[in-house]
Amino acid sequence: MMKKRPTVRIVSATEVKNRFGAMIKHAYSDQEHLIVERSGIPMVVIIPLTDYEQWIAAEDLPAEVAEAVVTGTRQQLAQRRFLEFLDQVQARMPEVAEEEGERDIQEAIRATRGNQDYAPCPVPGTCYPAER
Repeated sequence: MMKKRPTVRIVSATEVKNRFGAMIKHAYSDQEHLIVERSGIPMVVIIPLTDYEQWIAAEDLPAEVAEAVVTGTRQQLAQRRFLEFLDQVQARMPEVAEEEGERDIQEAIRATRGNQDYAPCPVPGTCYPAER
C-alpha cells in the first residue's frame, strides 16, 4: 500500500475550537496535517496517529500510551485498506442508481426470508420468525 502525501493546511485556533470533531476526522481519514495557529503564530499540529507513530519511538512513551498508539495505528491502517478496497470495487461496478440498488437489496432480503412474517425486533440480534 503506497502512502499518499498528506494535505497540509494552516487553521486558526478558533476554527479548531469550533469544528474540532470535523478537524480530527479529516486528519484521521484524509491524512490531513493541520497546523494550528493563534494570533498568526503556529502553535501545534494535528496529525494522524499513523504519522505520529513514525516520528516517536514506542519506548519513549509510557506503556499504556504506547499500546494505545499501536492499537490506534493498526485500526487506522485497517480502515484505510478497507476504504481503498471499496474504492477498487466501486470503480469496477457498473453505474447503478441508488433507488435501483435499494430495490435489489429489498428483493434479495425478501427472497432470502421467503414468506416468513417477522415480529418487531426490540433488541437487535434477538429477532426470530413470528410463530404461525
